Amino acid sequence: MRAAIPVLLLTWLLTGAAEVRAERVAYVGATLHPIGADAIENGFLLVKDGRIEALGPLSKLEADVTTVDLTGQHVYPGLVHAGTVLGLTEIGSVAGTDDTTETGQINAAIRAEIAVNHDSMLFAPNVTGGLLTANVMPTGGLIRGSSAVISLAGWNWEEMTLRAPSGMHIAFPRGAADDAQHEELRLLDDVLDQARAWHRAARAHRDVDAARPAPNDQFEALGPLLDGEMRLFLHASGERVMIAALDWAEKQGFEKVVLVGGPDLQHLADRLAADGVDAILTGVHAMPLRAWEAYDEAYVAASRLAAAGVRFAITDGGSAFAAGNARHIALQAGMAAAFGLSESDALRSVTQWPAEILGVGDQLGTLEPGKRATFFVTDGSPLEATTSILAAWIDGEAYDFSRDRQRRLYERYRGRPAPSAGE
Repeated sequence: MRAAIPVLLLTWLLTGAAEVRAERVAYVGATLHPIGADAIENGFLLVKDGRIEALGPLSKLEADVTTVDLTGQHVYPGLVHAGTVLGLTEIGSVAGTDDTTETGQINAAIRAEIAVNHDSMLFAPNVTGGLLTANVMPTGGLIRGSSAVISLAGWNWEEMTLRAPSGMHIAFPRGAADDAQHEELRLLDDVLDQARAWHRAARAHRDVDAARPAPNDQFEALGPLLDGEMRLFLHASGERVMIAALDWAEKQGFEKVVLVGGPDLQHLADRLAADGVDAILTGVHAMPLRAWEAYDEAYVAASRLAAAGVRFAITDGGSAFAAGNARHIALQAGMAAAFGLSESDALRSVTQWPAEILGVGDQLGTLEPGKRATFFVTDGSPLEATTSILAAWIDGEAYDFSRDRQRRLYERYRGRPAPSAGE
């Protein structure tokens, strides 16, 4: 953090609680970065009822609106994390605060949004780092359950949930890459076959009054995936496993597939582009997996995906350890930009593209009329580590940065007494 929030912005934040959402408020003077269009210098962003009403050059702003002066600053749409356990974990060493993983291999009925702790202390430092929306996902097992897109502000999980489910998460077994009869792969196939049979029986009961199948939450939860209504987030590690996973998904007839994996995604770029498969790239800040690979193998993965025409999102892998610093996905995108990815695509990989992949591209990811007024203000590019996030708004409401305990500690110790002479 290089600078305190400017006095004007601080005043706005302190009075923001009294803001009437129906009031039309224009944020003026900043350089707007819509992501989906060219930057607008000295622009205005007009907000009403938590939505963006209009944006453009300041000269086109009508007179009778309340204004907030952001001269000299930059406005970006909020960062979107495509896969994290933020809100499902608090303190790693305290089991009672960890809801990331369920026991057993088959957990299709798990719904991540229900377990979100709306008062998590990890939300504030991420919001003040520009991360305003996250796809919260369960972990562990083969069929892990469904994820949900949440806002990082709200009174409860119902209010915070923007889309649920956003997809079903399945981890493809590593050993199945070389063994078509792998035990865990057979388990996956058997469960999906049984789920299909259960849904056929349920339809027969509904349509022709056949016998009703025994209730089964797991099979029922798989219905939207099997019917092609829900996206499959297919987790795979390593090139060979990724290839086997895509082959398996094709055999199963899944069409809405998002492949989640590390830098080896770049080796499947042409196939992903040809098949229209989106990707979630984890681990831009990673060491080479193999002794013969170049030191920048992970850094260039994003640029190679972009060159092939793959739509992708950059994440940190979504571990419980990474949740507190989930906001750093922008810095991972910045590293990718330093190694060949265009700056515009780097920004898209943490805003527009993850929003589209998660099915909320009509609400978030860019600054456009009709979309949610979820954005943040900076003194530079969010891809740069030296940039400060000065303020943020979620659905048109100013976020109180004093909720960030890390920031409060910084401010406290920044003003600590200087040592006296001779000490």
